[in-house]
Amino acid sequence: MLRIARLPQEGIKRAPTDEDLGVVERGKNERERLSVRGNARLVWPTASGRPGANLTLEGETKVAVAGDWESLGEHVYGKLRLLRRLHPEVHTVLHLGDLRWEQPVRLAGGGRVYAHEGFLPRLEELLAELELRLLLTPGNHDDWSALGPAFAAHPERPRRLSPHIWAFPRGFRFSLAGRTFLSFGGAVSVDADRSLAEAPTDADVDRAARAGSVDVLLTHEPPNAGVREVEYIVAKPGRWSERRLTLSAASRRRIDRLVAAVQPALALHGHMHVGGRADDGNGRQTIALPVATEPDNLRLLDLPSLTVTDLGCSPATGVGL
Repeated sequence: MLRIARLPQEGIKRAPTDEDLGVVERGKNERERLSVRGNARLVWPTASGRPGANLTLEGETKVAVAGDWESLGEHVYGKLRLLRRLHPEVHTVLHLGDLRWEQPVRLAGGGRVYAHEGFLPRLEELLAELELRLLLTPGNHDDWSALGPAFAAHPERPRRLSPHIWAFPRGFRFSLAGRTFLSFGGAVSVDADRSLAEAPTDADVDRAARAGSVDVLLTHEPPNAGVREVEYIVAKPGRWSERRLTLSAASRRRIDRLVAAVQPALALHGHMHVGGRADDGNGRQTIALPVATEPDNLRLLDLPSLTVTDLGCSPATGVGL
Protein backbone atom coordinates (compact mmCIF):
# COMPACT_ATOMS: atom_id res chain seq x y z
CA MET A 1 0.00 0.00 0.00
CA LEU A 2 1.19 3.51 -0.79
CA ARG A 3 2.47 5.49 2.14
CA ILE A 4 3.39 9.15 1.61
CA ALA A 5 4.97 10.78 4.61
CA ARG A 6 3.35 13.78 6.26
CA LEU A 7 6.57 14.72 8.03
CA PRO A 8 9.96 13.05 7.69
CA GLN A 9 9.26 10.92 10.78
CA GLU A 10 5.93 9.34 9.80
CA GLY A 11 3.72 8.21 6.93
CA ILE A 12 0.04 8.42 6.05
CA LYS A 13 -2.12 6.29 3.80
CA ARG A 14 -5.24 8.49 3.75
CA ALA A 15 -5.80 11.70 1.80
CA PRO A 16 -4.01 14.57 3.64
CA THR A 17 -6.11 16.97 5.71
CA ASP A 18 -5.76 20.74 6.01
CA GLU A 19 -4.13 20.21 9.41
CA ASP A 20 -1.56 17.84 7.87
CA LEU A 21 -0.50 20.17 5.11
CA GLY A 22 -1.50 23.71 6.05
CA VAL A 23 -3.67 24.03 2.94
CA VAL A 24 -5.23 27.43 2.56
CA GLU A 25 -5.93 27.49 -1.16
CA ARG A 26 -9.33 28.22 -2.63
CA GLY A 27 -10.14 27.32 -6.23
CA LYS A 28 -12.91 28.59 -8.49
CA ASN A 29 -15.74 26.95 -6.59
CA GLU A 30 -14.48 25.28 -3.41
CA ARG A 31 -11.48 24.60 -1.18
CA GLU A 32 -8.75 22.75 -3.04
CA ARG A 33 -6.31 20.39 -1.35
CA LEU A 34 -3.32 21.29 -3.49
CA SER A 35 -0.60 23.38 -1.89
CA VAL A 36 1.90 22.36 0.75
CA ARG A 37 3.93 24.65 2.98
CA GLY A 38 6.25 24.62 5.95
CA ASN A 39 7.71 21.23 6.91
CA ALA A 40 5.42 19.47 4.43
CA ARG A 41 7.44 20.98 1.57
CA LEU A 42 10.53 19.18 2.85
CA VAL A 43 9.00 15.70 2.58
CA TRP A 44 10.71 13.58 -0.07
CA PRO A 45 8.97 10.97 -2.25
CA THR A 46 10.70 8.19 -0.31
CA ALA A 47 8.97 5.52 1.74
CA SER A 48 9.91 7.40 4.94
CA GLY A 49 9.64 10.95 3.63
CA ARG A 50 13.28 11.55 4.55
CA PRO A 51 15.92 12.63 1.99
CA GLY A 52 17.40 9.78 -0.02
CA ALA A 53 18.06 8.58 -3.55
CA ASN A 54 16.15 5.32 -3.12
CA LEU A 55 12.55 6.20 -3.97
CA THR A 56 11.27 2.61 -3.92
CA LEU A 57 8.02 2.03 -2.07
CA GLU A 58 7.53 -1.20 -0.15
CA GLY A 59 7.32 -4.17 -2.52
CA GLU A 60 7.51 -1.98 -5.63
CA THR A 61 8.56 -3.77 -8.84
CA LYS A 62 6.44 -1.94 -11.44
CA VAL A 63 5.73 1.73 -12.13
CA ALA A 64 3.65 3.57 -14.70
CA VAL A 65 5.21 5.94 -17.24
CA ALA A 66 3.23 8.78 -18.84
CA GLY A 67 3.76 11.10 -21.78
CA ASP A 68 2.41 14.66 -22.12
CA TRP A 69 -0.92 15.30 -20.40
CA GLU A 70 -1.30 18.98 -21.39
CA SER A 71 -3.98 19.43 -18.68
CA LEU A 72 -6.39 17.25 -20.71
CA GLY A 73 -8.21 15.91 -17.69
CA GLU A 74 -10.95 14.13 -19.61
CA HIS A 75 -8.27 11.93 -21.19
CA VAL A 76 -6.15 11.52 -18.05
CA TYR A 77 -8.54 10.66 -15.24
CA GLY A 78 -9.92 7.55 -16.92
CA LYS A 79 -6.43 6.22 -17.66
CA LEU A 80 -5.45 6.57 -14.01
CA ARG A 81 -8.61 4.77 -12.89
CA LEU A 82 -7.88 2.02 -15.41
CA LEU A 83 -4.32 1.75 -14.07
CA ARG A 84 -5.65 1.28 -10.56
CA ARG A 85 -8.22 -1.30 -11.66
CA LEU A 86 -5.85 -3.40 -13.82
CA HIS A 87 -2.65 -2.96 -11.82
CA PRO A 88 -3.44 -2.33 -8.14
CA GLU A 89 0.19 -3.04 -7.25
CA VAL A 90 1.37 0.13 -9.04
CA HIS A 91 1.66 3.29 -6.90
CA THR A 92 4.12 5.45 -8.89
CA VAL A 93 3.66 7.41 -12.12
CA LEU A 94 6.86 8.66 -13.78
CA HIS A 95 5.65 11.61 -15.84
CA LEU A 96 7.79 12.74 -18.78
CA GLY A 97 6.68 16.38 -18.80
CA ASP A 98 4.01 18.82 -19.97
CA LEU A 99 1.73 18.09 -17.10
CA ARG A 100 0.96 21.84 -17.54
CA TRP A 101 1.84 22.56 -13.94
CA GLU A 102 1.35 26.27 -13.24
CA GLN A 103 1.13 28.50 -10.21
CA PRO A 104 -2.46 29.55 -9.44
CA VAL A 105 -3.56 33.13 -10.10
CA ARG A 106 -4.03 35.14 -6.91
CA LEU A 107 -7.33 36.99 -6.69
CA ALA A 108 -7.53 40.55 -5.37
CA GLY A 109 -10.28 39.57 -2.93
CA GLY A 110 -8.39 36.54 -1.63
CA GLY A 111 -8.14 32.98 -2.81
CA ARG A 112 -6.65 31.62 -6.04
CA VAL A 113 -7.85 30.33 -9.36
CA TYR A 114 -6.25 27.39 -11.15
CA ALA A 115 -5.89 27.32 -14.93
CA HIS A 116 -7.18 24.64 -17.30
CA GLU A 117 -10.53 24.16 -15.53
CA GLY A 118 -8.85 23.25 -12.25
CA PHE A 119 -6.91 20.33 -13.75
CA LEU A 120 -4.21 20.28 -11.08
CA PRO A 121 -6.49 20.27 -8.01
CA ARG A 122 -8.64 17.60 -9.66
CA LEU A 123 -5.56 15.55 -10.47
CA GLU A 124 -4.25 15.84 -6.91
CA GLU A 125 -7.61 14.71 -5.55
CA LEU A 126 -7.59 11.67 -7.85
CA LEU A 127 -4.00 10.75 -7.01
CA ALA A 128 -4.92 10.77 -3.31
CA GLU A 129 -8.01 8.66 -3.95
CA LEU A 130 -6.10 6.10 -6.03
CA GLU A 131 -3.03 6.07 -3.74
CA LEU A 132 -0.65 7.19 -6.49
CA ARG A 133 2.36 9.50 -6.39
CA LEU A 134 3.45 11.38 -9.51
CA LEU A 135 7.16 12.10 -10.11
CA LEU A 136 7.55 14.77 -12.78
CA THR A 137 10.41 15.26 -15.21
CA PRO A 138 9.27 18.76 -16.25
CA GLY A 139 8.53 19.62 -19.87
CA ASN A 140 8.63 22.90 -21.75
CA HIS A 141 4.95 23.54 -20.92
CA ASP A 142 5.49 23.29 -17.17
CA ASP A 143 6.02 26.58 -15.35
CA TRP A 144 9.78 27.21 -15.45
CA SER A 145 9.30 30.74 -14.10
CA ALA A 146 8.54 29.03 -10.77
CA LEU A 147 10.42 25.76 -11.19
CA GLY A 148 13.68 27.34 -12.37
CA PRO A 149 14.33 29.46 -9.26
CA ALA A 150 13.21 26.61 -6.98
CA PHE A 151 15.60 24.16 -8.62
CA ALA A 152 18.42 26.72 -8.59
CA ALA A 153 17.95 27.20 -4.85
CA HIS A 154 17.80 23.45 -4.12
CA PRO A 155 19.24 21.41 -7.02
CA GLU A 156 19.78 18.49 -4.66
CA ARG A 157 16.14 17.68 -3.94
CA PRO A 158 12.79 17.13 -5.64
CA ARG A 159 10.33 20.02 -5.43
CA ARG A 160 7.06 19.00 -3.77
CA LEU A 161 4.32 20.66 -5.82
CA SER A 162 1.33 19.13 -4.03
CA PRO A 163 0.77 16.31 -1.53
CA HIS A 164 1.17 13.62 -4.22
CA ILE A 165 3.26 15.39 -6.92
CA TRP A 166 7.00 16.05 -6.94
CA ALA A 167 9.10 17.64 -9.71
CA PHE A 168 12.71 16.62 -10.29
CA PRO A 169 15.48 19.17 -10.86
CA ARG A 170 17.32 18.73 -14.15
CA GLY A 171 19.97 16.05 -13.58
CA PHE A 172 18.37 14.44 -10.51
CA ARG A 173 19.39 10.80 -9.94
CA PHE A 174 17.41 8.21 -8.02
CA SER A 175 16.74 4.49 -7.84
CA LEU A 176 13.68 2.26 -7.95
CA ALA A 177 13.88 -1.45 -7.09
CA GLY A 178 17.63 -1.40 -7.67
CA ARG A 179 17.43 0.32 -11.07
CA THR A 180 19.17 3.67 -11.47
CA PHE A 181 17.41 6.63 -13.09
CA LEU A 182 18.40 10.07 -14.35
CA SER A 183 15.72 12.74 -14.80
CA PHE A 184 16.64 15.48 -17.25
CA GLY A 185 13.70 17.81 -17.86
CA GLY A 186 13.00 20.61 -20.30
CA ALA A 187 12.89 21.00 -24.08
CA VAL A 188 12.76 23.64 -26.79
CA SER A 189 9.22 24.63 -27.76
CA VAL A 190 8.86 24.16 -31.49
CA ASP A 191 5.60 26.11 -31.79
CA ALA A 192 6.50 29.40 -30.03
CA ASP A 193 9.14 31.36 -28.11
CA ARG A 194 8.85 30.73 -24.40
CA SER A 195 11.10 30.92 -21.35
CA LEU A 196 14.82 30.37 -21.92
CA ALA A 197 14.78 28.22 -18.79
CA GLU A 198 12.64 25.59 -20.51
CA ALA A 199 15.57 24.25 -22.58
CA PRO A 200 18.59 22.33 -21.25
CA THR A 201 22.02 23.86 -21.76
CA ASP A 202 25.44 22.34 -22.48
CA ALA A 203 26.38 23.06 -18.87
CA ASP A 204 23.28 21.14 -17.70
CA VAL A 205 24.40 18.15 -19.76
CA ASP A 206 27.91 18.30 -18.33
CA ARG A 207 26.62 18.39 -14.74
CA ALA A 208 24.12 15.58 -15.28
CA ALA A 209 26.70 13.33 -16.94
CA ARG A 210 29.37 13.58 -14.25
CA ALA A 211 28.12 10.74 -12.08
CA GLY A 212 28.31 8.19 -14.89
CA SER A 213 25.98 5.59 -16.31
CA VAL A 214 22.36 4.83 -15.42
CA ASP A 215 19.85 2.14 -16.31
CA VAL A 216 17.04 4.52 -17.35
CA LEU A 217 17.12 8.07 -18.74
CA LEU A 218 13.94 10.15 -18.42
CA THR A 219 13.74 13.23 -20.65
CA HIS A 220 11.10 15.46 -22.16
CA GLU A 221 13.19 16.35 -25.19
CA PRO A 222 13.84 13.36 -27.48
CA PRO A 223 17.27 12.19 -28.57
CA ASN A 224 17.99 11.49 -32.23
CA ALA A 225 17.51 7.78 -31.70
CA GLY A 226 15.86 6.80 -34.96
CA VAL A 227 12.27 6.67 -33.70
CA ARG A 228 10.46 6.90 -37.03
CA GLU A 229 7.42 8.72 -35.71
CA VAL A 230 9.53 11.42 -34.06
CA GLU A 231 11.68 11.88 -37.16
CA TYR A 232 8.55 12.43 -39.24
CA ILE A 233 7.31 15.16 -36.88
CA VAL A 234 10.54 17.19 -36.89
CA ALA A 235 11.02 16.79 -40.65
CA LYS A 236 7.49 17.81 -41.63
CA PRO A 237 7.93 20.92 -43.82
CA GLY A 238 6.17 24.21 -43.10
CA ARG A 239 4.68 23.24 -39.76
CA TRP A 240 7.06 25.34 -37.63
CA SER A 241 9.52 28.15 -38.26
CA GLU A 242 13.06 27.36 -39.32
CA ARG A 243 14.37 29.19 -36.26
CA ARG A 244 12.37 27.03 -33.86
CA LEU A 245 13.38 23.86 -35.70
CA THR A 246 17.04 24.86 -35.56
CA LEU A 247 16.84 25.44 -31.80
CA SER A 248 14.98 22.15 -31.38
CA ALA A 249 17.66 20.27 -33.34
CA ALA A 250 20.39 21.75 -31.15
CA SER A 251 18.48 20.71 -28.02
CA ARG A 252 18.07 17.15 -29.32
CA ARG A 253 21.81 16.97 -29.96
CA ARG A 254 22.38 17.85 -26.30
CA ILE A 255 20.23 14.86 -25.35
CA ASP A 256 22.30 12.73 -27.74
CA ARG A 257 25.42 13.84 -25.88
CA LEU A 258 23.82 12.95 -22.55
CA VAL A 259 22.80 9.52 -23.84
CA ALA A 260 26.36 8.88 -25.02
CA ALA A 261 27.70 9.88 -21.60
CA VAL A 262 25.32 7.94 -19.32
CA GLN A 263 24.70 4.92 -21.60
CA PRO A 264 21.15 4.04 -20.49
CA ALA A 265 19.68 0.66 -21.36
CA LEU A 266 16.32 2.42 -21.68
CA ALA A 267 15.57 6.02 -22.68
CA LEU A 268 12.03 7.35 -22.29
CA HIS A 269 10.78 10.71 -23.57
CA GLY A 270 7.69 12.74 -24.48
CA HIS A 271 7.36 16.18 -26.13
CA MET A 272 6.59 15.27 -29.76
CA HIS A 273 3.11 13.88 -28.94
CA VAL A 274 3.72 10.67 -30.89
CA GLY A 275 4.52 7.16 -29.73
CA GLY A 276 7.22 4.90 -31.10
CA ARG A 277 10.33 2.97 -30.27
CA ALA A 278 13.77 2.25 -31.66
CA ASP A 279 16.52 -0.22 -30.80
CA ASP A 280 20.13 0.82 -31.41
CA GLY A 281 21.26 -2.77 -31.93
CA ASN A 282 23.54 -2.64 -28.87
CA GLY A 283 20.98 -3.23 -26.16
CA ARG A 284 19.58 0.29 -25.85
CA GLN A 285 15.90 0.95 -26.46
CA THR A 286 14.39 4.42 -26.87
CA ILE A 287 10.64 4.80 -26.38
CA ALA A 288 8.58 7.90 -27.20
CA LEU A 289 5.33 8.26 -25.30
CA PRO A 290 2.48 10.12 -27.03
CA VAL A 291 0.10 12.81 -25.79
CA ALA A 292 -2.76 12.03 -23.38
CA THR A 293 -5.34 11.69 -26.14
CA GLU A 294 -3.57 8.58 -27.46
CA PRO A 295 -4.21 5.10 -26.06
CA ASP A 296 -0.60 4.27 -25.17
CA ASN A 297 0.11 7.54 -23.34
CA LEU A 298 0.22 5.62 -20.03
CA ARG A 299 2.33 2.46 -19.96
CA LEU A 300 3.88 0.04 -17.50
CA LEU A 301 7.58 -0.31 -16.72
CA ASP A 302 8.69 -3.57 -15.13
CA LEU A 303 11.73 -2.61 -13.09
CA PRO A 304 13.63 -5.93 -12.89
CA SER A 305 13.49 -6.49 -16.67
CA LEU A 306 13.17 -2.85 -17.85
CA THR A 307 10.32 -4.01 -20.09
CA VAL A 308 7.73 -1.44 -21.15
CA THR A 309 4.27 -2.81 -21.90
CA ASP A 310 0.90 -1.38 -22.88
CA LEU A 311 -1.75 -0.53 -20.33
CA GLY A 312 -4.73 -0.64 -22.68
CA CYS A 313 -6.57 2.71 -23.11
CA SER A 314 -9.10 4.03 -25.61
CA PRO A 315 -7.97 6.09 -28.64
CA ALA A 316 -8.87 9.77 -29.15
CA THR A 317 -7.50 12.97 -30.75
CA GLY A 318 -4.37 15.18 -30.33
CA VAL A 319 -3.10 18.73 -29.45
CA GLY A 320 -0.06 20.99 -30.15
CA LEU A 321 3.58 20.86 -28.90
